[in-house]
Amino acid sequence: MKSDIYSQVEGKYDIIISNPPYIQTEVIPTLMEEVKDYEPVIALDGKEDGLFFYKEICRGLKDYLNPGGHVLFEIGYDQGEAVKKLLQEAEMININIIKDLAGLDRVVTGTWSQKKGEPFT
Repeated sequence: MKSDIYSQVEGKYDIIISNPPYIQTEVIPTLMEEVKDYEPVIALDGKEDGLFFYKEICRGLKDYLNPGGHVLFEIGYDQGEAVKKLLQEAEMININIIKDLAGLDRVVTGTWSQKKGEPFT
């Protein structure tokens, strides 16, 4: 399925996984040559603060996740707390920041609960 955020998505899912563009627009020219010169800009550009796509995806999580469903985001090394906050604002629970082998924040996960703070049993 090819979709711009949720434009072509129908139904609800148990898991949403995303590795969206997360690099701030102004940082792209400073990236390593093998990235900035060979990766499509559309795959890198997370807009002004690097969080544009996380914000857009978080806005629709409740509409596209089943109760108890999970969201997993790949993130930039310095975006863990910001993405965690977006998931908290989207009323996700059990939010975790997972580090990569270098000890840097790399993934943020959360679970959808219909009532904020109430886990499913």
